[in-house]
Amino acid sequence: MRYHSSVFASGPMSYVIVTWEWGEPLAITANEKANKFELIPLDSDTAINKIFSHPYRAGAQQILAWINKNDEALACKNLEVRDEAQFRK
Repeated sequence: MRYHSSVFASGPMSYVIVTWEWGEPLAITANEKANKFELIPLDSDTAINKIFSHPYRAGAQQILAWINKNDEALACKNLEVRDEAQFRK
């Protein structure tokens, strides 16, 4: 099977955990000082560089399952796993 070079041009795909509030995307980031996950708005490339991303969808799903089980404040936010490239400009 032959692959077109553009298929791999952007590198491996990564996945992020996101939700929407007022039509704007927010994503999970790890706050190491507070030892917890938080939501930040995806309003710039700088913000995208700060969010938690996982190279495998299954890994991101496991993190999401952990959040839903252990973080009541985030569990009610309708979080979902999405392709990170969707949010890059």
